[in-house]
Amino acid sequence: MADKQGRTIVIKRIKKGGHGHHGGAWKVAYADFVTAMMAFFLLMWLLQTASQEQKEAISYYFTTGSSGKGAGESIVTGGMESLETVEKPYAMPFVGFDGSSEFPDFTESREVLIKKEKEAFDRVRIALEEAMMSDAALLELNDSLVVGEVKDGLQIQLIDQLNKPIFESGTAKMTPNGARLSNLLARVLKQLPNPMRIEGHTDAVPYTLANKSYTNWELSSDRALAVRRMLVAQGVSADRIVSVTGRAATQPYLTEDPKAPQNRRIVIVLKSALSP
Repeated sequence: MADKQGRTIVIKRIKKGGHGHHGGAWKVAYADFVTAMMAFFLLMWLLQTASQEQKEAISYYFTTGSSGKGAGESIVTGGMESLETVEKPYAMPFVGFDGSSEFPDFTESREVLIKKEKEAFDRVRIALEEAMMSDAALLELNDSLVVGEVKDGLQIQLIDQLNKPIFESGTAKMTPNGARLSNLLARVLKQLPNPMRIEGHTDAVPYTLANKSYTNWELSSDRALAVRRMLVAQGVSADRIVSVTGRAATQPYLTEDPKAPQNRRIVIVLKSALSP
């Protein structure tokens, strides 16, 4: 094109916004969408393969934001608010258990099995600790429940404290304190498949009641049997209790003071599935 003087005029036309849709913002949004869909389908798959108990646990968690039904609760269900109603069913098992009475498949590596069992034992400890903290009557007995790992499993001890005995003096009859602790243990122990042994221990004070043929050996054995009967009555499988033993005063809790009340105790050992 030329003007009146014959000069050439060049007109440049700039196209604006023609390819704005090729920017990067839509890619980010699309990636977020794909990620959300993957998470959704993964959730659907997990729900399809989960047991009814696990679904209830998941539902409760997303509804309340907690893994228990009350303050201080953990994986033990039904609440710790009513220790006397031990016959009440508890629907939610330990997270990770499928409701069967068998331990995980032993075709897995030993390292994996050790890890799984340790996690289960940790959950037992946490459940007991949180239950003790959430109940005023149990909180007063905090020193009477001692949990720790031993060579062949998890050890739980019910220990006499001064003025807080587990059994009435010289008998195998449980005090209210002993019954509360036993009820608590039953609620937890019946959710695990591990075999267990029960031991009764006394202090070194000689048994002095009228029957002179009845000694601390018989007393410690009778107390261990009393705990066995209570656990079985509250839902622990009798087949899981592989031994009940009286130790008298041969293995004191306080070796420096064999006559101390703390030596009077019940020891329950959840045996490791990996131990001989």
